Amino acid sequence: MQDVSIYRLNVGSCNGCDIEVLGALAPKFKLADVGAKVVGEPENANVLLVVGVVSAKMEGHLKQVYEKIKPPRIVVAAGSCALSSGVFDGSYNIPRLVDEVIPVNAYVPGCPPSPHAVADAIAEVVHAKLPTWCAPDDFRGVPEVDNEKCTGCGACVESCPARAIEIVDRGDERMVKFDHTKCIFCGFCEEVCPDDAIEMATRYNIATKNKGEAMSEAKLKLTNCLGCGAFFVSSKHLQSVSERILEKASEYGDFYDSIERFTMLCENCKTSIENTRSAKELLLKLDLKSKSS
Repeated sequence: MQDVSIYRLNVGSCNGCDIEVLGALAPKFKLADVGAKVVGEPENANVLLVVGVVSAKMEGHLKQVYEKIKPPRIVVAAGSCALSSGVFDGSYNIPRLVDEVIPVNAYVPGCPPSPHAVADAIAEVVHAKLPTWCAPDDFRGVPEVDNEKCTGCGACVESCPARAIEIVDRGDERMVKFDHTKCIFCGFCEEVCPDDAIEMATRYNIATKNKGEAMSEAKLKLTNCLGCGAFFVSSKHLQSVSERILEKASEYGDFYDSIERFTMLCENCKTSIENTRSAKELLLKLDLKSKSS
């Protein structure tokens, strides 16, 4: 594409993405070197760069602007709000996503996305090449999960303010799924992970043409409940719990077998009358042990 004319459209954001988009258009990121320029009217553009959530009132405006863009009408959606509605997902006033209103050629995750990522995405969709950038060592990018370290404990799911992480159990397999289109890159998941299985990546080239590929995941095998036989927890998580018990409460070593048995019961079986009675007896013994030691 010889002429790369970019029109920026904010359909409803906090302006965090706007700031990074403006940064991407600065001389430092070399978009001007590949013929890219910013225009003030959609009629003069062939690339539409969209940020923000599509509110009910802005949906019609987004369609109108898209129709005014010159062919081939390339659209880049940047930021978590544009990709998934971000933390506003489920709001009564946000009925549709950007790609449900107009076709999108490239997606740039982030809250906000880095200027590197925005510039890289624009260059890719117009088939241009930019210099390779090196992100700083403390750059906080998308969370990447180590499949070998992850135990599927769910601490990351509970801590995620953007609801970007979910646990899906299918048969004897558990998947811990990280949706980068929803991620706000806060780093809470990395902070709370007890097994150091999550790391905020330092790579910036995270733009994608397929939104379904903007994710990472860990897969684990589940083990059976001793009571009902249902799959409910990963063997790696049970091992991790056992190691912590021995490490933090070694004085209870004589009761280890009984404690381990309760960790291998699902929630339903743990709350049965018989197991509740046994658990109370065990807690009483542990309490007496702690007082005598």
